[in-house]
Amino acid sequence: MADDFGDDAGQQIFDWALRLGMEGYRRGGAAGQRAVEDAMGRLEAALENARDAIGAKPEPSGGAPQAARTDARFARLDMSEFAALEDGQRIISAVDAKLAANDIWHGMTEDGGTPWLVFKTADAPAVACAFDQLVSDTKEAASRAAERIRQEQGRDDRSRAADRDREPLKDRAERARRASDVQSHDAERGRAPEQNRAETRSK
Repeated sequence: MADDFGDDAGQQIFDWALRLGMEGYRRGGAAGQRAVEDAMGRLEAALENARDAIGAKPEPSGGAPQAARTDARFARLDMSEFAALEDGQRIISAVDAKLAANDIWHGMTEDGGTPWLVFKTADAPAVACAFDQLVSDTKEAASRAAERIRQEQGRDDRSRAADRDREPLKDRAERARRASDVQSHDAERGRAPEQNRAETRSK
C-alpha cells in the first residue's frame, strides 16, 4: 500500500484516518464519515500552518513566523498542533517519514513539554516542500479512507438486507412447525375417543 502513496508517510496518514473513521462509524454510522472529514481538516490546517511557519510563504509584514525559531544554521518548528491531534504521535511519525523520504536532515526533540522539529536553515525550502507534499497526501488519504468507509457501510447494508430477507423464511418455517405440532396433537386427541368406543363395543 505504501507504494500507492510513494512513501510510508501517506500510508501512515491513511491508516490514521481510516482508524478514526471506522471507530466513528462503529459508534454511529455516518459519524465515521464526519470523523474522517473533521480529522483530515484539522490535519490539513496544521500542515499548512507548519509549511507557512517555515517561511516558504512569508507573512505580509516580511517578519518570520514565530512558530519557526532559527539561528545561523538550524531552525526548529513547534509541533504542538500535531501533538494535539488524536493519536498525534502517528502524524509526527508521518512527518518524520516524509522528511526521511526526501533525504532531509532533521530531528525531533522536546523542550519544556513542547515538541519541536529541528532542521537545517538551508533546508527550509525543502522542508516546506515536504509539508506541501504531506498536504497532498492528506487529501488523497482522506478520499481513500472515506471510500473505504462507504464500502464498509455498503457491505453492512447488504448484510442487513440479506438478514431481513432470510428472517421471513425462518418465521414461516417456525409457524409451519408449530402448526404441524398442533395438528398432530389434535389428531391424537381425536383418535383416543374412537379407540375407547371400539374397546367398549368389543366388550
